[in-house]
Amino acid sequence: MTTSLVPVELPPGEPPFALTPAQAILRQMVLDSVDSIHSKRNYAKALDDLLAFCASRPLSRALLLEYRTTMDHLAPRPSTSACRRYGKLVGEAQRNGMIGREEADNLTDIPNVRQRGTRLGNWLTREQAKELLAVPDRSKLKGKRDYVIIALLIGCALRRRELATLNIEDIQLREGRWVIIDLRGKGGRIRTCPG
Repeated sequence: MTTSLVPVELPPGEPPFALTPAQAILRQMVLDSVDSIHSKRNYAKALDDLLAFCASRPLSRALLLEYRTTMDHLAPRPSTSACRRYGKLVGEAQRNGMIGREEADNLTDIPNVRQRGTRLGNWLTREQAKELLAVPDRSKLKGKRDYVIIALLIGCALRRRELATLNIEDIQLREGRWVIIDLRGKGGRIRTCPG
């Protein structure tokens, strides 16, 4: 059997075009600021697309607006990741003294590319959620546990990892409402969600 037809996702390496020294340093700073290998790969692709579009022109608000317009006209559904992630690029440049604060603010004030297409994945309707909650046998301990797990996943929009790391102390009564406090989610983001 040949494996030449199987796509292989490699970690981010060198871009397929020549970067200026400043672009190469900035690209590496952005990639080093991300932990996940998958995020690094996605950031590398998005930044490479943006930097290829920029070619040797300096990064400016006008250039980013031109890039956004170009992305907006692609069919059927453009990748918005480059437009969303150039903010990280600009932030790293500003933190490392490559550009000033005012210029960074000007560069990050670019609206994102409009999302087109449909949501991926399976989205439950209210009736499907009710059917799913009716499956566990709540007369048994295991059924009660399963019901609570499903109810938290659906009602609080938790990810599996968030649910797996949840402690009873994380569920608290605040201002007359049950909430899950300081929930560490995807990308290390901390949020409080209603219970």
